[in-house]
Amino acid sequence: MKKNMIDPCQNHLLARLHADERERLFSELEQVDLKDGDILSEPNKISRYVYFPVASTVSLYYPMDHGISSEIALIGNEGMFSIVPVLGGETLPYMAMVETPGFAYRMEWKAFKRELDRSRNLREVILLYTQALFTQMAQLSICGRHHSLRQQLCLHLLLLHDRSSADRFVLTQQTIAHMLGVRRESVTKASVELRENGFIDYRRGYLTVLNRSGLEGQCCECYGVVREEFYRLLG
Repeated sequence: MKKNMIDPCQNHLLARLHADERERLFSELEQVDLKDGDILSEPNKISRYVYFPVASTVSLYYPMDHGISSEIALIGNEGMFSIVPVLGGETLPYMAMVETPGFAYRMEWKAFKRELDRSRNLREVILLYTQALFTQMAQLSICGRHHSLRQQLCLHLLLLHDRSSADRFVLTQQTIAHMLGVRRESVTKASVELRENGFIDYRRGYLTVLNRSGLEGQCCECYGVVREEFYRLLG
């Protein structure tokens, strides 16, 4: 790997690997610049690569026939896309799209699968991450059914904040509406309320978290469930 490349250990899963595992894996990694809206995987199609975000986030969502979509999971520097190599199913019925642009590392699917078969520690780390990711997916489903749009927006922003290690994101209200499966006007109204209370700032396609504790106070219990499960399993 080139010396001027971003440290792969900024991805939390890669940081947990043993020295010998890092040496083998890192030799296979390629740093890529993910653009807003890039499609990393189509539904029911085999993806050539697995991705480890460093300074970007990827949304896993389900596009429905009538044009509405619903986010399944948000993935950033805490994890990877996709977990298919460890599960063995080859494909997922969901789409993976870059939500906030930035850097990531990618590795060919087959090379990663070989390393999974070789390394018990890597396999255990990815399985723990898979369990935590399932918790996030379940909680997002619960939140969408039982909590207000304002609470759902706060949950999304907190997860985004955790997974990008940044306070300022390139993020449009249309993108948020797309991920939450609601009208843009509804997201605009909820965003204005959060901005008027000093929790966020929003202008020209950039969203900035100003008061994280304030967002947590406005959010439902879903965020705490997801955060505690990730911490319990992965530290």
